[in-house]
Formats: sequence, structure tokens, C-alpha cells
Amino acid sequence: MIYVGIDMQVEKRLGRGLVITLIVVTLVILAYSVITSSLSSLLELYSMDTLVSLLIITLGWMVSALRLKLLFESSMKGTSLPLIDSLAIRLIGGLIANITPSSIGGEPGRAYYLSRRTGVDTVRSYALVIYEVYYDVLAVNIIGACISVKYLPLSMPVLLVSLFMSFSWLSISLKIVKTGRSMHSGLDAAPRWISRFVRKYFNKLYARYLDFASSYSEMASRVSLGKKALLWLLTILYHTIWGVAALPFIHVFNVDAVVKAVEAYFIMQSFSSLPTPGGSGAAEYGLSIVLDPSVVVKYRIVYYYYGIMAGLISLIIYDNKLRRQVTRYD
Repeated sequence: MIYVGIDMQVEKRLGRGLVITLIVVTLVILAYSVITSSLSSLLELYSMDTLVSLLIITLGWMVSALRLKLLFESSMKGTSLPLIDSLAIRLIGGLIANITPSSIGGEPGRAYYLSRRTGVDTVRSYALVIYEVYYDVLAVNIIGACISVKYLPLSMPVLLVSLFMSFSWLSISLKIVKTGRSMHSGLDAAPRWISRFVRKYFNKLYARYLDFASSYSEMASRVSLGKKALLWLLTILYHTIWGVAALPFIHVFNVDAVVKAVEAYFIMQSFSSLPTPGGSGAAEYGLSIVLDPSVVVKYRIVYYYYGIMAGLISLIIYDNKLRRQVTRYD
């Protein structure tokens, strides 16, 4: 078993991306707090409300780790994934997603560490995490679209983005599954009028796509209907939990407040699919449709920087753990 950890060049890119994104997100939050006269709410972060919110967010991450474990063990028969490893891989993926444009983007990181931890080849690992994020995209955007109807016309941009994301991901997923189930060959896939040199590389790329599509289709078929229903339930559950994490900052604890917090979360997440660094701007707009600006500032800071800090700590510890395991085996 060979494990070399993170490549130095990749590490530098992640570092630069982290610094740039943190600067952009922080400046956007500060600008928002000044414009909405909620800058003083930053002083209220040192409170029991923040601690309770952090604990709720942690619970959400644990449920998301349980979902990854269930999906992996359902599609990779005979191979187990400990819950602690699943949690670390989820947090690392969350870190990468938080420093890339839009709320989606942590899949390569999750696939990389999933492959290194379990020995499953990279293509199959990547197919699995794409299939995993399929549940997130559809759940968040379908629910976000339904909720945004309630807040029209302010939520019109959210409605458009969530509908586009839902239909595009559903269409692409069905297309991949259909391709994976067919027996097409990657040879001579390019049109004949394309030059031989270009055709050669096109066919190589197409062959890799077929490999990915075959793995993706296999993942989808191996998971039983009962397990799929459970995956949907866990997906909606942990996203709902993350929405409830805004409740301590609202300071009202009743059913209406819970609904309000969860609605704000789903609107934020669906609109954060826009390609902005760390969801900056999109997240603030989405939350502001439902929540008071002071709540927006506090929840946005706690939710976003939790993902950064927990992901960064997990990345350092988990990468070193895998390095030590390989050294011991050697």
C-alpha cells in the first residue's frame, strides 16, 4: 500500500484558496453587517447561544457521516467504513467546498481520502461521492424551491437557481446511469471528421467517462429501495438540523421559530449553488429573506467558520494518521 499524503503543490493551492476565500467571505460579512447596521451583533457571539449552535451543527455533521457510511457499505459490499473515518472525510470535503465557488466542490477531497482509507479505486470513490452529493443537491434545491415560493418576489433569484440545479442534476444523473448501463465502447467515439490526433485524446477522455458512468450506475443499482429511502431521510434530517442551529440566535423557541430557521437555511443553501467564493453574498441574501440581519451575521459566521476550522483540523489529523499507518505497514 502506497500513500504519499497531500502533494505539496496541491497543499499550496489549498492554502492560497483558503486565504483568498476567507478574506472575501469575511469582507462580505463585514460589509453586510455595516450596511444592515448589525455590526454590534458580532460582540454577542461570545455567548452560550454560540456554543449551543456549534453543538447542533456538530450533530448535523455526525448524521451526514452516518449517511456516507451507510451509502459506502451498501454500494461496496464487504467493505466497511468506520464512522469516525466517515466523519473526518465529510469534514475534509466540507472544508474544500467552503473554499471553492458554490456550496458544491468538496467531492474530489472526499473521493481522495475515501480511496486512500478503503483501498477502493479513485474512479469508484469519485462516482460514489458524486452519487452522494446528488442527494444533497436535489433535497436542498427542491425544498428550497418550494419554500422560496412563499417569499416571492424577493426569493425569485433563489427559485430560479434552485429549479435550474434540480432539473440539471436530475437530467445529468439519469444520463450517466443510462450511459453506464449501456455497453458502448470508447473507441472511435469522436466524429470521423475530427483529426486523428484530437480523436485519440477525445476517445481517452470518453473511455474515462464511460468508466465513471459504469461505476456511478453500479452504485445506484446496488443500493436497495429501502436504503435509498433511508439515505433521503438522513439527508433531509441533517440539513434540517443545520437549519435549527440558527435557532439559538433568534431567541424565540417555538414551532414558528424552528420553521423560520429551517426555511432560511434551505433558501441559503440552494442559492449558495451560485459560483461565489464560499457562497459569499449568496448566503447572506438567502438568509436575509427570512431572518433578521443580526441573526444572519451570527449564524453565517458560526456555520461557515465551523466548517473551515473543523475541516482544517480533520485534514491535518487524518492525513497524518494515514501517513503513520502506511509507515507502520511498511
